[in-house]
Amino acid sequence: MVHRSRGPGRGSGRRAGQVVVLEPHRTTTVDYDRITPIALPRRTTLPEYAELAYQLLLEAVRPYAGGGRIGVLLSGGIDSSSVLTALVDAGADAIAYHLDTDDPLADESAYARAVCEHLDVPLVSIPTDNDAGYLSRSWDFPHPYSHTGYRYLEQAAERVAGDGVTFLLTGREGDILFGPLHYGVHDILFGDLRWREKQEMIYGLLASRWQLPRILKSCISNASLLEGSMPIGENARRSDFLAPMSGVSDEKIDYEFMPQELTMDLALFRERGILLCSPMGSRDLRRLSMRLPNAYRWIPFQGRVIDKPVLRMMLARRLPDRIWRRAGRSWLNSPPQNYALRHLPLLRELIGSPGSHLVRTGIVNPALLAGALGQPVSIRRNAEALICSAMSELFLRSMERRLGTAWKGPNDARAFAS
Repeated sequence: MVHRSRGPGRGSGRRAGQVVVLEPHRTTTVDYDRITPIALPRRTTLPEYAELAYQLLLEAVRPYAGGGRIGVLLSGGIDSSSVLTALVDAGADAIAYHLDTDDPLADESAYARAVCEHLDVPLVSIPTDNDAGYLSRSWDFPHPYSHTGYRYLEQAAERVAGDGVTFLLTGREGDILFGPLHYGVHDILFGDLRWREKQEMIYGLLASRWQLPRILKSCISNASLLEGSMPIGENARRSDFLAPMSGVSDEKIDYEFMPQELTMDLALFRERGILLCSPMGSRDLRRLSMRLPNAYRWIPFQGRVIDKPVLRMMLARRLPDRIWRRAGRSWLNSPPQNYALRHLPLLRELIGSPGSHLVRTGIVNPALLAGALGQPVSIRRNAEALICSAMSELFLRSMERRLGTAWKGPNDARAFAS
């Protein structure tokens, strides 16, 4: 059995690329495909990394080029734009699908159009549903899906299948492979960089938004300037209606196993005959990522920081400036927040009714929920937690229908899964 997440024992840490042999009285783990950093000369420059990354991405998509029309889920960001660019360069018959919104605060369609016009690729805009169909009691999940975009991806799967496209590429893993994971003075001083680059990066760091004490603290190898800005663990925004659970650890990002992606693939795309693929996650690009210095994942420059500089430089000669120079983000949380404001009765029924799994097991506090739903500003602040809680409730209901037994709470998770 190829095991892609945690092993049979809690915290055993089986990873991708390992075979787990289950026997009556023991478990044996064997590495079968160990991924190691790619061998490159010392002080390989950022432009060299960028060009090599593109060549490896081109190699990853080239086998698909002769297999008929290929779809790309295109946001207009640099990750999916990189995949589409390489696919076109490989000579593929490509079509782009963009999840469109009528919310101007979250609208990225101008970027998607600019990419497709430059590459001469047809663009299909899919109007996203932020109304009654956004949450459905009929959904049946094989795993929890704690995310706000399930309905959008369902619409994408329906449209792609309707067009007869059976192979869909995404830009997933661009953040994981080329985005910042750890960053500080230590990464600059001891990174495999040229001295002139180190000097310029230190100057850029001093002109950034971080205060000098934080910058000095990052001279220590285990201190990162990202610690205070990533919305996970102790930095995660606490909801106003979920009861604290003793003994339950804070969420940690596992870059090798994301259950919501597995759910999306199994429940939406695979059942419609669509093969979902992420060329960014190719073996050679992973090897390149392992060799990439942390200092090349985030570069401070003129008071701001440039994220994923390898991908941006990779596209500098291939796409319009407005794509690879794009700074900041649209307010992508605006549509879910507006949905929460317009559909309070459904959210209240799913999450806060006496029959709700989340209420019966003490996860949701009904009194706190009533307060959170009492003011528009509170609803906006808690919108993501409200929708993700509703998705969790729908998962528990679907599992109860499938197994014929009710969930008794967090301590029952293992028995419920069995």
